[in-house]
Amino acid sequence: MKEEIRIITVNDDPEIKIRLAIKPSKEDKYSNRTIIIIPGWLSGIDNFLALAEAMQSYGNAVIYEPRGFGKSITPHKKGLFTHEEYNKELAYVIKALDLEEKNFIILGSCSGGSQTFSYILDGKGPMPLALTILHPQVYYGTPFWLPVLGWIPAFIMNFVQKMIISIYRFYLKRKATEETKNVSWAAERLEMNDDWCLRRYVHEFIIGYDIRGRQKEIGIPILMVTAEKDHFVNPEVSNSFLNHSNSEILQIKTDTHRVHQDKEKEIAAKINEFLLKLEY
Repeated sequence: MKEEIRIITVNDDPEIKIRLAIKPSKEDKYSNRTIIIIPGWLSGIDNFLALAEAMQSYGNAVIYEPRGFGKSITPHKKGLFTHEEYNKELAYVIKALDLEEKNFIILGSCSGGSQTFSYILDGKGPMPLALTILHPQVYYGTPFWLPVLGWIPAFIMNFVQKMIISIYRFYLKRKATEETKNVSWAAERLEMNDDWCLRRYVHEFIIGYDIRGRQKEIGIPILMVTAEKDHFVNPEVSNSFLNHSNSEILQIKTDTHRVHQDKEKEIAAKINEFLLKLEY
């Protein structure tokens, strides 16, 4: 692999282009290892470069920026953000990278982890040897009124979006949690990226995501990475995924939802230990 930002077309009609940031291994002995990193909602390549660079000591790292995320090119058309569409897209990415069955791993962060589980359970394409998941979810407890917002015109939603963020920031401040920083970060990311696509992702993927009772079907080793304190995700959810004998939990000493931030080298080293136990 050579270092590059690769733009690939994953759908012709309508045209959808996604970005891949490829960071080749710095160690010859790990040059046959590849880890695909899938950022969470609101994140993109820029948010995971430090982790990818830390992983270069242990293999090739590829950051996959899904449709609707970051600088991907995605038309404003409903129906393009379903589980089935992301499952097909991930299969396309794996094949575009010439990766063979069981000869790569996937790291999914938050909703990127949900995309990973969706692919493992219902996708069709080459399957990874193992997974690394940052703060997993079995479903998202979205408010009952959230689906209604999907039918509101975009110009009105821009106002509603800002109102929801302001209310939530105030709520978290009353709770005296550091997660108010994440809400401010989310507001900034919505401003700088395609907020229409990011909202559609919530309405088409997040609301419909539910794998409760299916954790045992995953059937491959998982390294779960959780924060000691995470307001958005209960770390105990990780335990329901530890069904494979080689699965493990890594708890990071942090109280922020973006668990990998400033912990990239620690996580990369632990992933290497995990893979060595799997003889990969």
